[in-house]
Amino acid sequence: MISHHKRTRLSRNEQRSGAMLPMIAVSLVLILIGVVFSIDIAFMHMVRAELRTATDAAARAGAETLARTQDENQAINAAIRVAAMNNVSGQGLELARDQVVLGSVAQTDDGKLAFVSGEQPFTSVRVVGDRGGASPQGAVGLLFGALLGRTEFQPNQVATASSSVRDIALVLDRSGSMRSLENGITRIDGLKAAVEVFLKEIESSSPNSTVSLTTYSTDSTRDFELTNDYDEIQTAVNQLRAEGFTNIFKGLRQGSDSLEEDPLSRAHADKTIILMTDGNFNVGGTPIPSANVAVERGHTIHTITFSSGANQAIMRQVAELGGGLHLHADDAGDLSDAFREIARSLSVTLVE
Repeated sequence: MISHHKRTRLSRNEQRSGAMLPMIAVSLVLILIGVVFSIDIAFMHMVRAELRTATDAAARAGAETLARTQDENQAINAAIRVAAMNNVSGQGLELARDQVVLGSVAQTDDGKLAFVSGEQPFTSVRVVGDRGGASPQGAVGLLFGALLGRTEFQPNQVATASSSVRDIALVLDRSGSMRSLENGITRIDGLKAAVEVFLKEIESSSPNSTVSLTTYSTDSTRDFELTNDYDEIQTAVNQLRAEGFTNIFKGLRQGSDSLEEDPLSRAHADKTIILMTDGNFNVGGTPIPSANVAVERGHTIHTITFSSGANQAIMRQVAELGGGLHLHADDAGDLSDAFREIARSLSVTLVE
């Protein structure tokens, strides 16, 4: 027989267990709601980032096409086409034609650039990226929002890009390794062909740009000061011979100096360095100090590595410091594509 004392103790334990069960149930529900809420918040942030990328890319493409072709319809079509190539919530972003607006930019009293819709001559393209209820694709469905009484959200993003005036410093590797063959073509010959592609793109899409030429091996030389005569730059590149070691530090610094010191350097032009190498710095030290000087001067640095022996890590770091692109090329065809892509990106600037 169970004593009265034992029965009382069991009864109290049962009461405690009974009281805890509702608290545990409520806690589990709250935890579940928190997890669901966190998942949808993360999803919303991801979709907004995707929408920003898509609208930025579309605006750049529209402005680049407008500058290159001077054709309004081609510019609008390019923006729509590139938007569709960028996924937002698993689908390419669809733009209606009235979501691509042409205009120009004007400087405000505080020195910033502002878009002026419909203002001619057209130099800028604004893209209104919208996933609201009235957009071609409608609002974005939430993953678990129905549990909280909300089934969708309607992000939107505006991006404006404008064709720009640039001073460009080409900084090219002519070290001994550039004599190596890649698919039957020496790297130095592949570089000459790639520069030709680059200059033709610049002439077509950004004809107000000036270009200087700095080349480096054991030391570096200023082969040509800033000029708008692209044929002279190409002639100088065609005369390059590969020899010596790889002093990226000196080449990058001298290229940056050209953007500051050359007679045709323009105070209000965007300053851009394109640094190319096929190897690794083996004289002169790391190029990071030179990159820091360029960044302090307000220069953007794009980097291109050529061949499997190139130090992609350090060149990627230089591009990140300089706010530019890093592209890698395995062969001469890839190298031309890399120079072409950078040339096209130079013709536009994101205003907002």
